[in-house]
Formats: sequence, structure tokens, C-alpha cells
Amino acid sequence: MIVSFIPGRVRLRLPELKNQSLAGELLPKIQEIPGVKAVEIKTLTGSLLIEYDPALISTERLLELGRDLARQVGISE
Repeated sequence: MIVSFIPGRVRLRLPELKNQSLAGELLPKIQEIPGVKAVEIKTLTGSLLIEYDPALISTERLLELGRDLARQVGISE
């Protein structure tokens, strides 16, 4: 679920991210996406903050890639 969004910054809330193992597996995969500047996962709240360059990657493409990565590590939408 998208909690907040401005171009270049999106915060998601996923209860599965409270699992440190899943969060640890997902973090480096998101960091590898071209255009992503910074990623922060807070396992206490299940919050994921992604800062990205909107000139390099669209929000839609970023979210699409994020969904694919989430499925790879066993997180459902």
C-alpha cells in the first residue's frame, strides 16, 4: 500500500516487511534498480521508503519492479 508519494520519493507499508529476513533479502535487490538513490526499510512498522531519480525511472516502472521483487522473496500484494 502506498502511504505517501511525491515525485522522487515513495513510501510503502507492507506488513511482511516486519519480517527482518524478508526485508534483508529485499533491500539489496531494490538498491540495484537503476535510478534508485536510497532505500530504507523499517521492520518495526513494515515501512519501505524509496528515493529515486524520476528522470531515470518512472514511478510506475519503479512500482512494477518492486512488485516483481516482492513476489521473488515471497511477499504478496
